[in-house]
Formats: sequence, C-alpha cells, structure tokens
Amino acid sequence: MNQTPNASTPYAPPDRNSSEPLVSVMMPVYNGQRYLSEAIESVLAQTYPHWELIVVDDGSTDESLKIARQYADPRVRVFHQENAGEAAARNEALRQMSGELVAFLDADDHFLPEHLALTTAYLAAHPQMDAVYTDGLHIDQEGRSLQRTLSDRRRGPFEGRIFEQLVRASDVFGPPICLALRREPITRLGLQFDPQIVIGPDWDFTVRYSETTCFGYLDRVTCHYRIHQTNISLQAGQEKRLSSLTRCREKAIKLAGFNGLSVETRAAVFYNLLVELLDGQPHRQEAVMAWPEFQRLPCREQARLYRLAASRAIMAGAAPAQTETWLQESKRLDPENHTAALLLGLFRLSPPLLGRLLRFKNRQQIEESLSSPFKDLAETQPPSDDDAHRGLS
Repeated sequence: MNQTPNASTPYAPPDRNSSEPLVSVMMPVYNGQRYLSEAIESVLAQTYPHWELIVVDDGSTDESLKIARQYADPRVRVFHQENAGEAAARNEALRQMSGELVAFLDADDHFLPEHLALTTAYLAAHPQMDAVYTDGLHIDQEGRSLQRTLSDRRRGPFEGRIFEQLVRASDVFGPPICLALRREPITRLGLQFDPQIVIGPDWDFTVRYSETTCFGYLDRVTCHYRIHQTNISLQAGQEKRLSSLTRCREKAIKLAGFNGLSVETRAAVFYNLLVELLDGQPHRQEAVMAWPEFQRLPCREQARLYRLAASRAIMAGAAPAQTETWLQESKRLDPENHTAALLLGLFRLSPPLLGRLLRFKNRQQIEESLSSPFKDLAETQPPSDDDAHRGLS
C-alpha cells in the first residue's frame, strides 16, 4: 500500500475536543477524475471540522490519484493500491482510519455542508443508536436535480433494530452515502467488505452490522447521489450482478439471526435466491433446498418455493430432471393446494405447452425483477464517453 507525499509523515488525528468525535470518511476511487474534486471539496466544506478523509485509489488509469494528491489539507489522506475492487479499497480505508464514526462518500457524489454536523449531533443525542441514516437527492451527470429523493425509492424509514428490514431487501438506505456508523461495532465484530461481491458490498456489510446494532433516521436531505451511465449498478454485467446478489443472499441466510426473522421475510429471501438468482442452476438450487434454514420454513412455504422454482425452470425451457421431483415434493408438502398437481399433470402432458402458458403470465414480472434499480433514472440522460467509472471494477 503506497501513501501519498501529503501523508508521508506519521499520521496523528487532528486535535479535537473530546466531546466532538472524529469522523473517518471513506472514499474509494477508480478512474473518477471527472467528479473527484467536487466530492473532496464537499468534505472540505463541511461545517463540522473534525474529520479525516481516507481516499483509496484502486489502481486508476486516469488522473484520479494526481487530483487527490493535490490537496494539502492534512485531514485528506490518500492511499494507492493495485486494482483489487471496491470492497478491497473499502477494507483498506477501514484499516487506515482513526475515527470514532465512519461515513461513506463515493468519488462522484457529494455531501451537503451540514451532513457530518447533523449526523454526529444525532448520534451524540442518541447514545442508544449505533448508526444513523439521512435522506438525499438524486442528481444527473451534470449535477442537476432529478426531482427524486433517496426516500422516494426506499421502504421505511425504519428505526431501532432493522436487521429484518435490511435482510428483506437493499432498499432501506440505498447508497451508503447517507450513513454514519459508530466504528466500535465494526472493530468488535471484525467486519469487512466482501471482495467477492461486486454489486452490493455495502448491503452485505450493513446487513451484518445491523444484526446486533440499532439505527436511527434523520429526516433531512444531506447529500447528493449522482446517477449516470457508468454507475456500477448500471454497467456491471448481468452475470456479475447475479453472482454478487446471490452471495449477499447466501451469507444473510447463514447469519445467526436469520432463523429469528419472520416467516414472511425468510420466505421472501429464499424466493429471491432460489427462484430468481439461481434460476437455471438446479444443482445449486437443490443444495440450498437441503439447508436447515430452508427446512425450518413451514411446509406450505417450502411447497410454494419448490413449485415456483419448477415453474421458472419450465418457462426457461430447461425442464431439468429435478423439475418433476420439485413438483412432486411441492404436492407432498402441501397436499391441500392443488396447483402443484395441476402443474405436474400439464408438465407430464406437454412441457413446451406449459412453458408457453407460464411465460405469458409471468413475462413482465421477470423483466422487472432483473432490471437495475436506477435504470429508469439513467435512461433520461445521454451517455458520455468521458464519464468516470461508477464504482470499482
């Protein structure tokens, strides 16, 4: 790990009043030259002065590292590593930080001036809370408001123990720019970002953080989240996207607190994993169906998931050997529901015919479930050849 000249001397946290905690802001950057200065300057403009900015350049091939190094403020600490991905860059930031609180800022977003002041004040006034999240605005590649807040695309807001809501789906916070966390639980639990997750390492991280912590909500717009054609959620290939989301789901299911969640949430997670993410991978689906966490679901929910997994396979025209077995298992687990028996009969009569019927019924639902959460926002903007990468590769 190489540190820049402006951090060549041994680092000491800024002098500060003991009642005002140091906030460590992590900023991973990969080829982010277009917006990087604006992002860094939004930290310099904070009304709350007790912060350090940890910029980790993840092997950029543009001018990102040069831009970051030009800031003489000793609170801006710049590190360089060979390209290893967003999670690795975030983990390096965790290793280098000194603050009691952790904030998140990507290289193409920016804080509004009171973001750190408001979040630190909230946590000081609510010692029972380990974290707080705020609202923000979506902006386009030129910085113009898209007239939508982060909360427009969220469930909630939720406060307190929100582990269940976070496991259910990633739309509790949206991007991590709106978050401020106490660092003590991160250190105590040994939390890191998972390098195998390209899309959503922050979701996996906050799910694990939330298992034993409490969150507050501050109903203030404190940041701007930029949507453009090179957002990582838009540019990542479907295979990488599905692989990352699958790992997020599998890890959540294996957490100690998962079995204490409601049946509705656990069934929803298994639906997402088995029916959507692992579609077309029958051997992996069968392995998950054998997990004790799946077996703890009520028989009716197990039956429904077997039936839906089989239906999706039939729609795809694959109809693996497991398909008939899954329908038989669904019928056995929930004999009062006659849908499995009907599907089984039609499948034995003509798998192609049944596939056409199911595809007609479910086409729109499938397309919506696989689309990017920001696709509709990005489609209103023209692509730009010199856009910086959104996120890290």
